Amino acid sequence: MNHRILCTVPLDEFQLTKDKLESFAKVDYLKYPAYGEVEKIIHKYVGLFPNAKMKIDRSLLDKAKLLKIITMPAMGTDHIDKKYCNEKGVEVYSLTDAKEFMSSISSTAEYTVGLILLLLKKYNLSMNSVLDENIWITSKFRGNDLKNKLVGIIGYGTVGKNVAKLLQAFGSKIYFYDAYVKESDKISKYKSLSEILALSDIITVHVPLNNETKHMLDEEQFSLMKDVLFINASRGGVINEKSLLYALDKGNVRAAAVDVLEDESNIDFSSNKMINYSKNNDNLIITPHCAGSSMDGLKKIFYHTAQILEKKVQGINK
Repeated sequence: MNHRILCTVPLDEFQLTKDKLESFAKVDYLKYPAYGEVEKIIHKYVGLFPNAKMKIDRSLLDKAKLLKIITMPAMGTDHIDKKYCNEKGVEVYSLTDAKEFMSSISSTAEYTVGLILLLLKKYNLSMNSVLDENIWITSKFRGNDLKNKLVGIIGYGTVGKNVAKLLQAFGSKIYFYDAYVKESDKISKYKSLSEILALSDIITVHVPLNNETKHMLDEEQFSLMKDVLFINASRGGVINEKSLLYALDKGNVRAAAVDVLEDESNIDFSSNKMINYSKNNDNLIITPHCAGSSMDGLKKIFYHTAQILEKKVQGINK
């Protein structure tokens, strides 16, 4: 119990995870602290249980004299300087390392299908017409069906495969592109990226953000799309937002729903071009990175991550 851990994830509703953390270490809880606040105290901690917005860079790591393990309760680690962590002897664990466990978590996949249905069925527009405009009319909100639509999945890891399984139940035709997975399975057929972009009625993105995927969908890629519905519930930086807005204006993308924006930790709501476009146009839906945030999923994810942290911390002195 001598080891200290800093947790910046709000765990008020997850008592089992708090009990687990407190069973093997002294835990300090700070909900979404400012970078400067963490800088002042990071030297005290052996373990870190960070939120997805917490920047962990060289400067912070240089001050983290005791830090040995970071357990990230999510798949994304683009906010962590993993290379420098390795140099400093700090182990980084994320849910990317838990493929079997994550295959049981359906939150992001379900949310993605929900966004697809939102774009197809125009739920938000029809609801607003009743509540805000006192209009009761069907003809303005005739949507489309998901059955028989050709859906292209970019990134066929745990989440992408879960999306494919759900889409199968709707009777969709499913293609996928992944730089590291090139064999078709019983649910989805492999296609090249250019084929996915040119053929799909709906495109959904599920790749991590790294040097390979940064702006992997840029002006050239969006220009290959034809009247497509586009969903991004991975990371904002995998698309060039300026190119997406141009594609929405031009019609290559009929409508888009994104659960992520580039540089989410520093959003200026008054000047952000994506947000301002969405305020003035019906064909762009933005949600605040909610896809993986179901209570059912988070209960499992937080507790699993706490268990990993326990093993790592207990192994420090061995």
